[in-house]
Amino acid sequence: MIRITYALEQKPLAEEIRDDLSDSFQLAQSVLIVLVSAASNSDRKVQAEIERAREQRAYVLPILTERVRLPAALQGAKALNFSGGYERERLLRRLAQVTMTRDDIRRANRRALAVIGAIALLMFGLAIAAMVGGVVGFPVAEYNADATFQALWIDGLIRETLAYAQPRTTADALNFPATYAAAPTRIRRFARATATALAMEGET
Repeated sequence: MIRITYALEQKPLAEEIRDDLSDSFQLAQSVLIVLVSAASNSDRKVQAEIERAREQRAYVLPILTERVRLPAALQGAKALNFSGGYERERLLRRLAQVTMTRDDIRRANRRALAVIGAIALLMFGLAIAAMVGGVVGFPVAEYNADATFQALWIDGLIRETLAYAQPRTTADALNFPATYAAAPTRIRRFARATATALAMEGET
């Protein structure tokens, strides 16, 4: 549905536009055409129509019929400037851009999704082909470097603690079970690795 709001002196132009748009479009949403002039900017009924359209989320199309500024409620809107005269074809082109039917919108969305899906599948296929062909490989060297860094980091954290628990003499080795039992739980598996004669916990 297309509505036109205007000041009384703009009635001839409003009727001409209404005739040009009669049954021309299948609308996905309501459209309010505002004929903007000094008179309409001060017309309370026109401003009330604009506010009602905004509340209803209708598309508002300002048309400048004089060289005046848009009212505050329409600041930022993309207006058609017909201050030099009405241009039917320009109006029809603008409305064609904003009056797609819901079926048109669904078809456009489906086409966009199909294109995006095809691109994603193509990229996935190229990646698989590149890996199979040896063009692209896993960064083994980087993985190894990370593993080495982590090992050194862990070693640095526990080395000082293990230094007091490691058996260094025969007497230390004989007393190691007691040392192991007294060691903090978090380092027992590391301490056990320094004396392989110890049985695993739970072994018989």
